Amino acid sequence: MMKSFFFLHELLEVTQGRLINLSEKKRILLSPSQICTDTRKIKKGDLFLALKGEKFDGEDFVDEAYKKGAIGAIVNNFCFSLPSNFFLIRVNDTLKALQSIAKFYRQKLSIPLIGVTGSNGKTTVKELIAHILSTCYQVGKSEGNFNNQIGLPLSILQFLPEYQIGVLELGMNQPGEIKILSKIAQPNVGVITNIHHSHIGMMGTVEKIARAKAEMIPLLNRNEDNYLVLNEDDPWTGFFRKITTCRIITFGINKKANFRAGNINDEGGRIRFNLLISEKEKIPFNFPSPGIFNVYNVLAAIAVCSIFKVPFSTMSKAVKSFSPPPLHYQIEKCGEYNIFNDSYNANPESMRSALSALMRLNGGRKIAILGDMLELGEYSFSLHQDLGKFAASVGVNAIFAYGRFAPAVASGAEKAGLKDSFCFDSKEALFDRLLSYIKSGDWLLVKGSRKTKMEDLISMLKASVG
Repeated sequence: MMKSFFFLHELLEVTQGRLINLSEKKRILLSPSQICTDTRKIKKGDLFLALKGEKFDGEDFVDEAYKKGAIGAIVNNFCFSLPSNFFLIRVNDTLKALQSIAKFYRQKLSIPLIGVTGSNGKTTVKELIAHILSTCYQVGKSEGNFNNQIGLPLSILQFLPEYQIGVLELGMNQPGEIKILSKIAQPNVGVITNIHHSHIGMMGTVEKIARAKAEMIPLLNRNEDNYLVLNEDDPWTGFFRKITTCRIITFGINKKANFRAGNINDEGGRIRFNLLISEKEKIPFNFPSPGIFNVYNVLAAIAVCSIFKVPFSTMSKAVKSFSPPPLHYQIEKCGEYNIFNDSYNANPESMRSALSALMRLNGGRKIAILGDMLELGEYSFSLHQDLGKFAASVGVNAIFAYGRFAPAVASGAEKAGLKDSFCFDSKEALFDRLLSYIKSGDWLLVKGSRKTKMEDLISMLKASVG
């Protein structure tokens, strides 16, 4: 089995760091999971890596790390006096040091690694893949939304030597970020779920978003036996195909694909479909959450798991027992009301998908409680207004919009003929009006970008109903 630790001299070499306050290098051994960036989680014997963020500078916490039992720290400019039993590795950039260490460890892990990116569905597809593969393999995965230049390296460092496959989510909000993450992760299988408007305010155009997501492909192309998994129904798949030299597998609903769904039945709280293996062979799948978009998520996971020879019957059973990630299209009761909680994040396409799913839920009035969609830049007003128009067009009974662009949502809905359309600049005002409006049996969709924390309204409702 691969050795699951680092020698100190290896860390110095990988980070191009300079050792301070320790003369004997060979006495220090560290497991990858002992590299910690958060003093709230640090344990005795850990090595503290001091990152600099928007609000905090990790070097302000080096003393705290020492007091909690850290044996040393990786720093940039730390220049205070040190106790004799605490060493430093001084580097030019602590973030790049973290990434270099993670890449070094990934190279030690002789396992296939799956990288999942795309505009919508990344977290669900990553979780589905890990859930299905875990029926046959020992699987490591990134937790939650650890998908950025800090989270992805930290996820890799938590992988255990006994893992047989790894699954990572790759996120981005600027050009070049997927390239950086792909160089660290070195995926053997890549998934691009779809290309939509998320981050368009930072990227400028959908084409630039597609090109940014495509930054994973050159890493896959280094070995023709690697795989790229693509959504055949997405308009950008042709572009991805042209620049890919490794193997390609596709999934879809509307177009012919390697893995295609038919006989789709959205039953409200869950969705059923058949995986069309051939004209005669069909495998039934039952996903315990609503929305046609989830068919695509399941198909992407099926395509990946087929590469690792998981039987379709095993996949079907695993999908049926899957629990969605927190704040992702969760159905729950709250007193006399029904909650459709999809508050994790939002962009124009995921908003439309959630609204369409809301309208297929059985019984009660359909009320959309919508927070701002962020990172849309110059398109913000028009896309929020379009959201209001769309919500009205599918037949919601009311909109409660919150945030800076709530008036745009409300005006769009009103122009499309929706009478009950309200906008608020505080959650407290929205909640007070909502309580006086809702009736027993109503369905409440709660959704918005992550920073809006729309789940707060669910907590407020739960507190009010006891």
